[in-house]
Amino acid sequence: MNLIFKLADAAKVFLQSGRGLTSLLKKGVSIASTQLLHNCKHYIPEVNTILDVGANRGQFALSAKHFYPGAGIHSFEPIPEVYSTLQQNTRHIPRIHTYNFALGSTNGVLEFYANHYSHASSALHVSTLQQQLLPQTAEADQIRVPVKCMDDLLPTLPVKAPVLLKLDVQGFEKEVLKGAVHCLGQIDYLLFETSFVQMYDGEPLFDEMHNYVKELGFEFIAPVGFLQTDDLQILQMDLLYKRRK
Repeated sequence: MNLIFKLADAAKVFLQSGRGLTSLLKKGVSIASTQLLHNCKHYIPEVNTILDVGANRGQFALSAKHFYPGAGIHSFEPIPEVYSTLQQNTRHIPRIHTYNFALGSTNGVLEFYANHYSHASSALHVSTLQQQLLPQTAEADQIRVPVKCMDDLLPTLPVKAPVLLKLDVQGFEKEVLKGAVHCLGQIDYLLFETSFVQMYDGEPLFDEMHNYVKELGFEFIAPVGFLQTDDLQILQMDLLYKRRK
């Protein structure tokens, strides 16, 4: 019965977004990303550039092309095997550019946990709590990946306002923002996932992240997505901010 409800919810999301049920059959299509961007579109009518940090297999980028078809998208994914799938899923989509490295607060090499459940991959180790709540995230391989600062990278990219910076880097969001403090004036909207409980060892939780991005000059718009347990405990939430005028 639970599966029937999930399928019904999925159908509702795609019909509301205008994507149509046949979109569910396409490679890289994500219900969660479609819902997330459907909610973002309510607050952001126009985006010309999207910085897709933590692109995974291209779920967010492919959904973003439906809601913002004219946007140029720059998708960053550090794990070589996952990056290969990202390339395959987006290779026929115009103006999606892919990059096989991580973003952080330094330039160089980053110790990284390539989780067997790729959505949970992070520069931070999965916490004991997350392993208990989501057993599929318990196993990971430690690898080394190249990492760059956005402050050094953004001047080399074709960027046209309005710009949306999306971070889905599993607890490493603050480090990415530390490496972008000098170029954040070019960012109009900021979308990132934050945790209310320790999902990764050492990750900053909601209060710290909310206060940090306010100090960087952003104001909160709305929550646009969340992850919760079967007993309705909210573990993580996707938050949307805009730069203060």
